[in-house]
Amino acid sequence: MADKPPAWEVTSQIETVDLGPAGTFVPGVKIGFRTAAGAIGAVFVPSDAYTVERVRAAIAERAAAMTAIGELTG
Repeated sequence: MADKPPAWEVTSQIETVDLGPAGTFVPGVKIGFRTAAGAIGAVFVPSDAYTVERVRAAIAERAAAMTAIGELTG
């Protein structure tokens, strides 16, 4: 039995600053990823929440939404 390919893979990590909801600057990391279907996305994770678990959860959530939207038909 062959291993199932990953649902997504990280393609880049860039330290950056984002503008938070209160108008303050929030340092963090922009993580780029590619889904198994080929969609390319990114998530921003604040530096103070930058852990493997938090990044994995953020990417999994965004990748799932991108996959579902990519499968929409009209």
